[in-house]
Amino acid sequence: MYKKSLVMILILVIAIGAVGCGSKNESGTQSGPGSPETQGTQPEVVEVETNAEIGRDVIKDKDLLSIAYVAMTNGSAQVFINQKYPIFAEEMEKIGKRVEFIDAHGLQEVYPMLDRKKGAPEFIYIPHTAFTTYNTGKSKYGGSDKYTVIAGSVQSNDVNLVARPEIKSLKDLDGKKVGIANLRYADDFQLNRVLAGVGLGTSTYGGTVEVVWDNIISNLWQNYADGEYAAIVNFDNANNLPTALSKVSGSHVFSLNPDGLFGEIQPRVWLAAQKELINNNPDLVKAFLQAHVMSTDKAMEQRDELPALNRELRIKWFADKGAAKEDLEKQNTLDKFEKSWQEAAVSYDPGMNYAAGLHEYMSKEGHFKDLPLNEFVQVDLLNEVLQEMGKKPVKAE
Repeated sequence: MYKKSLVMILILVIAIGAVGCGSKNESGTQSGPGSPETQGTQPEVVEVETNAEIGRDVIKDKDLLSIAYVAMTNGSAQVFINQKYPIFAEEMEKIGKRVEFIDAHGLQEVYPMLDRKKGAPEFIYIPHTAFTTYNTGKSKYGGSDKYTVIAGSVQSNDVNLVARPEIKSLKDLDGKKVGIANLRYADDFQLNRVLAGVGLGTSTYGGTVEVVWDNIISNLWQNYADGEYAAIVNFDNANNLPTALSKVSGSHVFSLNPDGLFGEIQPRVWLAAQKELINNNPDLVKAFLQAHVMSTDKAMEQRDELPALNRELRIKWFADKGAAKEDLEKQNTLDKFEKSWQEAAVSYDPGMNYAAGLHEYMSKEGHFKDLPLNEFVQVDLLNEVLQEMGKKPVKAE
């Protein structure tokens, strides 16, 4: 049954021409950690586990650290760069640890993986929208509050509003419906703040712009095409935007970070760690954060290599699922990834202003239950590491 469902999801993804975005997640693909050369004394990088077993409990060696990620466009640059420069493996070896990379596609895999009672990844690079919803526990795929964001990964202003041609300005959304997929409460937070600038608000806040939640992106697009929504919240410009715009002739785009409302460029992917690890072994978390900062520096230094590495991982994930590599090569052209990375920034700063505003919204609307801000996101250990490395600390609340 699992395999049949997976095949259907894959067919749907390929059919709509938006690889990595047609399943039940807002973005992401899976692939292995690549094959860094293993000559000489290079540390071991453990091969990724089988995706079909992603949600099962596992018994891990106590010296093995799992680094989970979603290989989406503009995904975790630190993971991508480690496919060629094994910084995590080298740094973790210094404290007697080995690393494995685990990747999952869709909330139907990401959330069960994080929910494992045994063998859940110690660290995960995850889109800000997926992490936020996971913490609510409201998704049918799972959720808990056992992870805390400890650093940023990638920033991008690729969250926007695709509107029908008759919506000439945001004021025209008064009394209209806007679709959002996958319970992405972060999208509602941004949309409401943007609408406030023209005197409107979403229905979540008692406003007149009705938010309708779709369960998957393909449903969102179809409902938009069928005229059910005046606009939809879009993400991932490189993959999703052309498809979203094609659903209704004359559609156009409104930014959900206009004039730097949430900063010049907003958080898109965060690094989260298990709270238990943060509380019980902060030195290990700091060692990992140092490797994360080093990986960030390397990704910025070798930025031109990110598009090809990103593309390789996406193609490998779908090829491992049985998709024809030739078709994947055609659908995932390098220029798409190059364009996408022109819109993104690599950063270990999680953006505390954005995170605090999002946390306040989620708490006020009852999405979080007694979740303090410092358990949602905190930069204490990151700033300790930055100070020890002679770098400027990031803003903290």
